[in-house]
Amino acid sequence: MAGPLRIGLVGVGQRGLQHVNSLVQLQQEEIVQITALADPFPENLDENKITGYVPDYSPAGVKLFDSADAMIESGLVDAIWFVIPPNQHRGEIERAAKREIAIYAEKPQSLFLDDIVSQDIAITKAGVPSTVGFQMRHDRGYTDIANYLKGKWVAAMTMVAEGGVENHGVKHSHTEEQGGPANRVWTANRAWSGTSIVEAGIHQTDIMRYWSDDDVEWVRATYTERPPELHDTEGDNPIAYTVTYGMKKGGVANLLFTKPARSYYNGRFDYIIWTHGTIKLEDDFVDYSFDEDWPPDEKPTIGEVRKVISAGPHNTAMGGESTRAISEAFATSIVENRPENRLNSFHSSINSLASVLAANISNDLDGEKIVIDEFINDDKYARYRKNPNR
Repeated sequence: MAGPLRIGLVGVGQRGLQHVNSLVQLQQEEIVQITALADPFPENLDENKITGYVPDYSPAGVKLFDSADAMIESGLVDAIWFVIPPNQHRGEIERAAKREIAIYAEKPQSLFLDDIVSQDIAITKAGVPSTVGFQMRHDRGYTDIANYLKGKWVAAMTMVAEGGVENHGVKHSHTEEQGGPANRVWTANRAWSGTSIVEAGIHQTDIMRYWSDDDVEWVRATYTERPPELHDTEGDNPIAYTVTYGMKKGGVANLLFTKPARSYYNGRFDYIIWTHGTIKLEDDFVDYSFDEDWPPDEKPTIGEVRKVISAGPHNTAMGGESTRAISEAFATSIVENRPENRLNSFHSSINSLASVLAANISNDLDGEKIVIDEFINDDKYARYRKNPNR
């Protein structure tokens, strides 16, 4: 297509402002043109508020809307970035796809799988470009790992994400006016976030799929619930999550997620085991693997088997660098007609979302093994897939 891609963004809250910042950078490079912003709350569209977070933002040429549908019908956009809480989707993605508008959907796209399937059907029928906001796939180091593992069988992966409940706050959505938490920290509220595994652990789930070039076949999960007397002040999401994924190629992935209150600590631990090596995310991302003639005459030292896959320093895979990278990849995939730039599609991402939603069900069913294909298709899980509000 000729000229910059015309971009609209729905949801100018915490994550939306991060996207606006990236899109402003891409606009300066004439890759995109921001033509529309939409948010139901006028103060989120206020120029002074936006420039407080994005100093280079200019309202020139940007039409403001109070609803996604008004933007969809405006004819001003070629693609829309949907950046709204998952329980606030009301068919906007389907209507945008019907108008042949490309879809960037921040995850999770809904807390109910039937909604996701409806969105996917509309996107597939319209044949529009789509992607889901799994920005970790666009991190340099994580991509280096994925490239290194091509052709290798991944036997096991473990990711531990430690973080305090206070460190994952969202305060721009007026949840107190929409039946949600009074303090606007909807990420701590189960009805709005779907649990921290759905809201945040979906990233780790998806990146393990990316590294192993595989899909989740089944899930088992056990959560440590937050005591009810703390719900008013700390939210009703669990304190800790233990999730095990069985991969279709036979490997196993473990995701451990923590959200205590009052700790203010963030930490991480990652490893990947393939047939003949151990990948660790150190200052450099490295593989411990002996690749000389086997067996060796003498036991090699650790230094002799350590090889650098991706040289550090590495920034956080959830930061501004990867946010810009995923937006640039999606925009250029459309402008230059290079769909390979998209490292996922809406359809391919369903496995990641179904897996975290199934983790919730497994916990509710005392650790029952949930087979993902059965969760998506079988009548016995139909009540878990259905959105009771639609």
